[in-house]
Amino acid sequence: MSMVVLIARIALAAVFAAAAAGKLADRAGTRAAVTGLGVPRRLAPTVALGVPVGELVVAVSLIVGPWASWGALGALGLLAAFSAAIAANLGRPVRQDCHCFGQLHSSPVSVALVVRNVALAVPAVLVLVHG
Repeated sequence: MSMVVLIARIALAAVFAAAAAGKLADRAGTRAAVTGLGVPRRLAPTVALGVPVGELVVAVSLIVGPWASWGALGALGLLAAFSAAIAANLGRPVRQDCHCFGQLHSSPVSVALVVRNVALAVPAVLVLVHG
């Protein structure tokens, strides 16, 4: 089981690090995306920086053995927040881009993104329980 947990930690860390790097490489796009998802304009710069920094903290925590459970908990928190933001925007007539991976990849909000987040939550729960 320890090898499975290690693979889960590395995979999650890679996903969160890539998402953070993409957002940090396109700060203006990230700011526009968080505003489009409903964050008030005055808070958008803070959220646009806070999200990728939080993702980096999660990625590093998942790699550092004693912090892995905290990283998994942080991953679950971020995935829940992202899923809530996506779900809140599903009913809008115009679908905002999620900007989930910043410059690397962006797509309009959809149920598929929520499903992806649930799929990413599975290894995070595994790490939390067995890490």
